[in-house]
Amino acid sequence: MRTHFPIFCTSPRKVKREELIRLFYFSMPPDEIADLADVKVSEVQAWKEGKKPVPLVVVRLLQAVLSKNTIQCDSPWSGARAQGSRLVLDDSVGYSLGIEFDELARLNEYRRLYHLGTMQADLIDRLITERDFYRQNCHQMSRYGMLLNSIFPPRPDKDVA
Repeated sequence: MRTHFPIFCTSPRKVKREELIRLFYFSMPPDEIADLADVKVSEVQAWKEGKKPVPLVVVRLLQAVLSKNTIQCDSPWSGARAQGSRLVLDDSVGYSLGIEFDELARLNEYRRLYHLGTMQADLIDRLITERDFYRQNCHQMSRYGMLLNSIFPPRPDKDVA
Protein backbone atom coordinates (compact mmCIF):
# COMPACT_ATOMS: atom_id res chain seq x y z
CA MET A 1 0.00 0.00 0.00
CA ARG A 2 1.29 3.41 -0.92
CA THR A 3 2.02 5.72 1.99
CA HIS A 4 3.95 8.57 0.36
CA PHE A 5 1.99 11.12 -1.66
CA PRO A 6 4.20 14.05 -2.78
CA ILE A 7 1.29 16.11 -4.18
CA PHE A 8 0.89 19.77 -3.14
CA CYS A 9 -1.25 22.75 -4.12
CA THR A 10 -0.60 26.39 -5.04
CA SER A 11 -2.80 27.40 -2.06
CA PRO A 12 -2.01 24.93 0.74
CA ARG A 13 -3.99 26.95 3.31
CA LYS A 14 -7.20 26.61 1.29
CA VAL A 15 -6.90 22.92 0.37
CA LYS A 16 -5.93 20.19 2.81
CA ARG A 17 -3.40 17.62 1.73
CA GLU A 18 -5.88 14.81 2.43
CA GLU A 19 -8.33 16.41 0.03
CA LEU A 20 -5.69 16.54 -2.73
CA ILE A 21 -4.85 12.88 -2.16
CA ARG A 22 -8.54 11.94 -2.30
CA LEU A 23 -9.14 13.95 -5.48
CA PHE A 24 -6.08 12.88 -7.43
CA TYR A 25 -5.38 9.35 -6.22
CA PHE A 26 -8.78 7.91 -5.34
CA SER A 27 -11.36 9.63 -7.53
CA MET A 28 -10.63 9.33 -11.27
CA PRO A 29 -7.92 7.99 -13.53
CA PRO A 30 -5.30 10.57 -14.68
CA ASP A 31 -6.58 10.60 -18.27
CA GLU A 32 -10.10 11.59 -17.11
CA ILE A 33 -8.67 14.33 -14.88
CA ALA A 34 -6.60 15.57 -17.85
CA ASP A 35 -9.67 15.63 -20.13
CA LEU A 36 -11.72 17.43 -17.49
CA ALA A 37 -9.04 20.06 -16.76
CA ASP A 38 -8.05 20.36 -20.46
CA VAL A 39 -4.39 19.56 -19.80
CA LYS A 40 -2.06 16.76 -20.86
CA VAL A 41 -1.84 13.53 -18.91
CA SER A 42 1.85 14.26 -18.30
CA GLU A 43 0.80 17.47 -16.51
CA VAL A 44 -1.50 15.47 -14.19
CA GLN A 45 1.34 12.99 -13.58
CA ALA A 46 3.66 15.91 -12.71
CA TRP A 47 1.08 17.13 -10.16
CA LYS A 48 0.75 13.66 -8.63
CA GLU A 49 4.53 13.20 -8.42
CA GLY A 50 4.98 16.58 -6.73
CA LYS A 51 7.02 18.10 -9.56
CA LYS A 52 4.50 20.92 -10.06
CA PRO A 53 1.89 22.40 -7.71
CA VAL A 54 -1.75 21.68 -8.48
CA PRO A 55 -3.56 24.90 -9.47
CA LEU A 56 -6.39 25.82 -7.12
CA VAL A 57 -8.76 26.11 -10.09
CA VAL A 58 -8.22 22.45 -10.96
CA VAL A 59 -8.82 21.41 -7.36
CA ARG A 60 -12.09 23.38 -7.22
CA LEU A 61 -13.13 21.91 -10.60
CA LEU A 62 -12.59 18.35 -9.36
CA GLN A 63 -14.40 19.11 -6.11
CA ALA A 64 -17.37 20.48 -8.04
CA VAL A 65 -17.50 17.53 -10.42
CA LEU A 66 -17.15 14.94 -7.68
CA SER A 67 -19.65 16.65 -5.35
CA LYS A 68 -22.59 16.10 -7.72
CA ASN A 69 -23.42 13.07 -5.67
CA THR A 70 -23.25 14.80 -2.28
CA ILE A 71 -25.78 16.80 -0.32
CA GLN A 72 -24.76 20.42 0.23
CA CYS A 73 -26.82 21.99 3.01
CA ASP A 74 -26.53 23.45 6.48
CA SER A 75 -27.45 20.34 8.46
CA PRO A 76 -25.95 17.11 9.76
CA TRP A 77 -26.68 15.60 6.32
CA SER A 78 -24.21 17.98 4.64
CA GLY A 79 -21.57 15.93 2.84
CA ALA A 80 -23.69 12.79 2.71
CA ARG A 81 -23.52 10.99 -0.59
CA ALA A 82 -25.57 8.41 -2.41
CA GLN A 83 -23.74 5.14 -2.94
CA GLY A 84 -25.90 2.65 -4.77
CA SER A 85 -29.07 2.33 -2.72
CA ARG A 86 -27.40 3.69 0.44
CA LEU A 87 -27.12 7.19 1.86
CA VAL A 88 -23.65 7.37 3.43
CA LEU A 89 -22.16 9.84 5.92
CA ASP A 90 -18.36 9.58 5.91
CA ASP A 91 -16.18 11.23 8.56
CA SER A 92 -18.64 14.09 9.08
CA VAL A 93 -19.81 12.33 12.25
CA GLY A 94 -16.45 10.79 13.09
CA TYR A 95 -17.23 7.36 11.67
CA SER A 96 -18.81 5.91 8.56
CA LEU A 97 -22.58 5.65 8.84
CA GLY A 98 -25.11 4.67 6.19
CA ILE A 99 -28.73 3.69 5.68
CA GLU A 100 -30.28 1.55 2.94
CA PHE A 101 -33.25 2.93 1.00
CA ASP A 102 -35.35 -0.08 2.10
CA GLU A 103 -34.61 0.72 5.75
CA LEU A 104 -36.37 4.09 5.46
CA ALA A 105 -39.71 2.30 5.22
CA ARG A 106 -38.88 0.40 8.44
CA LEU A 107 -37.94 3.46 10.53
CA ASN A 108 -41.33 3.58 12.28
CA GLU A 109 -40.97 -0.07 13.26
CA TYR A 110 -37.41 0.57 14.51
CA ARG A 111 -38.70 3.40 16.70
CA ARG A 112 -41.57 1.27 18.00
CA LEU A 113 -39.20 -1.60 18.81
CA TYR A 114 -36.83 0.78 20.59
CA HIS A 115 -39.66 2.04 22.81
CA LEU A 116 -40.89 -1.53 23.38
CA GLY A 117 -37.39 -2.55 24.50
CA THR A 118 -37.23 0.44 26.84
CA MET A 119 -40.62 -0.42 28.33
CA GLN A 120 -39.58 -4.05 28.84
CA ALA A 121 -36.36 -2.98 30.58
CA ASP A 122 -38.39 -0.72 32.90
CA LEU A 123 -40.82 -3.58 33.63
CA ILE A 124 -37.95 -5.94 34.48
CA ASP A 125 -36.44 -3.33 36.80
CA ARG A 126 -39.80 -2.86 38.55
CA LEU A 127 -40.34 -6.62 38.91
CA ILE A 128 -36.87 -7.10 40.40
CA THR A 129 -37.53 -4.30 42.89
CA GLU A 130 -40.88 -5.83 43.88
CA ARG A 131 -39.35 -9.30 44.19
CA ASP A 132 -36.63 -7.98 46.48
CA PHE A 133 -39.21 -6.11 48.60
CA TYR A 134 -41.45 -9.16 49.02
CA ARG A 135 -38.48 -11.45 49.71
CA GLN A 136 -37.30 -9.11 52.49
CA ASN A 137 -40.85 -8.69 53.82
CA CYS A 138 -41.42 -12.47 53.91
CA HIS A 139 -38.13 -12.99 55.73
CA GLN A 140 -39.03 -10.38 58.35
CA MET A 141 -42.54 -11.76 58.85
CA SER A 142 -41.29 -15.30 59.29
CA ARG A 143 -38.63 -14.18 61.78
CA TYR A 144 -41.03 -12.05 63.85
CA GLY A 145 -43.82 -14.59 63.43
CA MET A 146 -41.70 -17.27 65.09
CA LEU A 147 -40.94 -14.84 67.94
CA LEU A 148 -44.63 -14.05 68.44
CA ASN A 149 -45.56 -17.75 68.28
CA SER A 150 -43.04 -18.53 71.01
CA ILE A 151 -44.44 -15.74 73.24
CA PHE A 152 -48.10 -16.37 72.47
CA PRO A 153 -48.61 -19.99 71.49
CA PRO A 154 -51.41 -20.43 68.99
CA ARG A 155 -54.74 -21.67 70.40
CA PRO A 156 -56.12 -24.92 69.12
CA ASP A 157 -59.03 -24.33 66.79
CA LYS A 158 -62.43 -25.20 68.16
CA ASP A 159 -64.89 -27.07 66.02
CA VAL A 160 -67.88 -24.93 65.25
CA ALA A 161 -71.01 -26.97 65.16
